[in-house]
Amino acid sequence: MQAVEYTTNSVSPATIELLIRERSKGKSLRQLGKMFGRSHERVRQLLAKHDRSEVTLLSERAVASKLGYPLWWLIKLRKEGIVNPIKRGFWLYSEEQVRQIPSIIAEERKCQRCGKPRPPGFYKFCPECSQYRKRERDLAWRKANPERWKELSSGAMRKQRAGPQE
Repeated sequence: MQAVEYTTNSVSPATIELLIRERSKGKSLRQLGKMFGRSHERVRQLLAKHDRSEVTLLSERAVASKLGYPLWWLIKLRKEGIVNPIKRGFWLYSEEQVRQIPSIIAEERKCQRCGKPRPPGFYKFCPECSQYRKRERDLAWRKANPERWKELSSGAMRKQRAGPQE
């Protein structure tokens, strides 16, 4: 919870700066009102009076086309709570958020095992680590189920020796 400084009937300049900064990060008026102990309408009035900078807001579709990413990547980041756009009928992103998205996506696209970038189609691991993880999983299963493994491998060997059936 943020400390709010009250003077007679006005709000301190430091509080106004904090309000403007938090709003530009994508916080809603209600969230700001709760943070500063004011109504969302009072927060809106303060921002209208003191915030002279015009924050450019871009739609989710415009951000995707500007950055060259598929729209579903931005939707995934939003649904997972990694980015917090403003909702005004549709999702809007500030310029600051748009600048941060490439680094966020680059971080998300790393292999969970080695940290190298993953190519499209590999969801958690790069191709090398995917093969390693599969082999590791198979060996663990073999260790946990030795009887079943022996049964499966002996059946496969018999089929291989018998050759093609006609």
